[in-house]
Amino acid sequence: MPYKFTDVYTTADVGMVVTGQTLNELFIDAARGMTEIIVDPDGLDDRREVRIELEADNLDDLFFIWLSEIIYHKDADSFLVKKGDIDFDFGDRIRLRAKLQGDTIDKSRHTLKTDVKAVTLYRLKVEQINDHWQGEAVFDL
Repeated sequence: MPYKFTDVYTTADVGMVVTGQTLNELFIDAARGMTEIIVDPDGLDDRREVRIELEADNLDDLFFIWLSEIIYHKDADSFLVKKGDIDFDFGDRIRLRAKLQGDTIDKSRHTLKTDVKAVTLYRLKVEQINDHWQGEAVFDL
């Protein structure tokens, strides 16, 4: 599993540390990890597609915006991420273009766990460590 959860923060929050060989893996696995907080991912289909374009001044901000956007699509479109692919463009600002596949929330087919309300700035970071990338986020439940 490329991510792990911890509840050492508070009982209303859950933290996640995610790793990836590439930034693409890190960001996709973070979205998948957050989805696993919400629902059992084994029951998800990948027939729906959502495209996302974001930009930020640095990777930490982009990670925050990315996770917030995933929460937005869960709340506004009932969309849950199963897999995806991301392209990054590093210029004056960092641009992200993602194509996500996933499913629509369906209580008759999915085992829902707990709702993620927001990503927090507490402990939020993305860093390159030797040959891999690591990110950390804490979610408000």
